[in-house]
Amino acid sequence: MAEGFLREMAKEAGSEIEVGSAGLGAMDEMPPSTNSVMAMEEEGIDISRQRSRMLTPEMVEEYTHIFGLGEGHIETIRAYFPEAQEKTFVLREFIADQGLDLNVPDPIGGDLEEYRLTRNLIKEAMDSILKFVTTGDPDGRVE
Repeated sequence: MAEGFLREMAKEAGSEIEVGSAGLGAMDEMPPSTNSVMAMEEEGIDISRQRSRMLTPEMVEEYTHIFGLGEGHIETIRAYFPEAQEKTFVLREFIADQGLDLNVPDPIGGDLEEYRLTRNLIKEAMDSILKFVTTGDPDGRVE
């Protein structure tokens, strides 16, 4: 869902950033869950053609920014790829000081309402992520 939001927002902003997603426990080429697709369709974003990928050392080297949905994800990525320390962030860390939760729950296996909750938590962070990625502003906060 984060990939879909960032890709769409970058396109709307006229930004030329490349967006992708991968996971440490992902199986390659799996389609998004039906509930993920439905939750994003409610936002007018089609993620049905996205496919999962396993995070590889080549991706870590190539990517300029790596975001995880929670602190546990980031700790694991940094344990496997210590060279990624400086470019790895929690998706919501730029808005957490606004009293918002830092971690996004994984809705896998949940109902559509759980996917909507996850979608909304991701969506709250996306303006700050786009600003951070495009400007390098470490505060990346939305006023």
